[in-house]
Amino acid sequence: MVFQYKRQPTHTDYFSERGLLKAMPKKKKEILQPEYMSRFICIGGACEDNCCADPWNIFVDKKTFLKYRDVKDQEIKAVLDKVVKRYRGKDASDMQYASFRLRREGGVCAFLTQEQTCYLQAKLGYENLCDVCAIYPRQYKIADKKLERAATMSCPEVVRMALDNPEGIAFETIEEGPTTGRIPARAPSIDTKNTKFAAKPAKWFWEIRLYCLSILQNRLYTLSQRFIILGMLCQKLDEYEREGRVEEIPAMLGLFGAGVEDGSLKPELDAVPGNFQIQLKFAKELTDNRLRSELVASRIYMECVKETLAGLNFFVDTPAADILEKYVSNRDDYVSAYLKEKEYVLENFFVNESFMNMMPFNTNTCWESYLHMCVLYGMLKLHLNGMAGHHKGLTDEVVFRLIQSFAKVVIHNKNFIPNMVKLIKESEFDTLAWMTILVND
Repeated sequence: MVFQYKRQPTHTDYFSERGLLKAMPKKKKEILQPEYMSRFICIGGACEDNCCADPWNIFVDKKTFLKYRDVKDQEIKAVLDKVVKRYRGKDASDMQYASFRLRREGGVCAFLTQEQTCYLQAKLGYENLCDVCAIYPRQYKIADKKLERAATMSCPEVVRMALDNPEGIAFETIEEGPTTGRIPARAPSIDTKNTKFAAKPAKWFWEIRLYCLSILQNRLYTLSQRFIILGMLCQKLDEYEREGRVEEIPAMLGLFGAGVEDGSLKPELDAVPGNFQIQLKFAKELTDNRLRSELVASRIYMECVKETLAGLNFFVDTPAADILEKYVSNRDDYVSAYLKEKEYVLENFFVNESFMNMMPFNTNTCWESYLHMCVLYGMLKLHLNGMAGHHKGLTDEVVFRLIQSFAKVVIHNKNFIPNMVKLIKESEFDTLAWMTILVND
């Protein structure tokens, strides 16, 4: 699904061209989403990595907190009074008004039963769950007053539905009534008509965002080549902003897009040499000390980390040359074979991340948003390489386990990726040349 550029397209143009938009009754909510969302159903106690069984914050919104104070059932009321406490952090708000006290043993939610189901839901019903529990793994955004929804890959069932699709992620607009599912009272939003965007690339939000998605789905190029093209575009967008040429962005997209679509960039990208020694060193620095010091441990993800280290012979006394040799052999013997057949798995992951986070408008600049994506790609590549060496090959089971646990631990940590980008900037590695080394296969 490759986006064909035309002057000033809107989100309606883009998705109606693909037969995805229908006239919706005004009383119902219209939601733009990846098509897998229509098929997603939580599998509850059958889930292999229950979202209630890992140590992360569970915030309670003010509206739900007030409901809990009025509960009449004394049995559940006693538990609520013990477990639900006002949140006094600096970032407290109506959405983070209170929080659940977790059990000491492993940080498990106090309402999780031995059958891996929710005691609170069983007693009070879905409608009385807090927003966090009722909405997860769904995430909502609002773009020009249009509601969007996607799901985080920290949910194993979402991973299976979204990634195991050779045709790639498609999008649809659906209608939902008021009783279909919970939608947060507030969601991150962008209004491109706001005057603060008059001299910024966000003025052309839909054109740029949809073109970024089309680059990620353009299978004329390898995924690493698509990342390089994406970097070239984000670099130009920031350049046009600095030079006060925002009004020229649509014309630039047309010229840039023509070169991408006709394949004229491919010979140049095919000739880009790989520098695996620097790539390995760079990727390892992204996952080394900070990984151990900043991230909350997760059993599944820590297993992936151990397999990565073992598969690359990352031991104290192993010579760097031996690690590099193992890295290259893993790539040639195992990783390349899997990606030749199933590169769409990683494509779908990054398309989902891009759509869900409104890339490249989820950070201060388009280039910084690109750096975020490159950090994710570099870390996943290193993990896949090491785990391929450990398992003597890659399977969907191995790759899905990595991506799900990686999302749960790394992506859900709101500080980790920004800190990695800060480290890249401080080291003056934030150039297209360095990012090309990091992502190039």
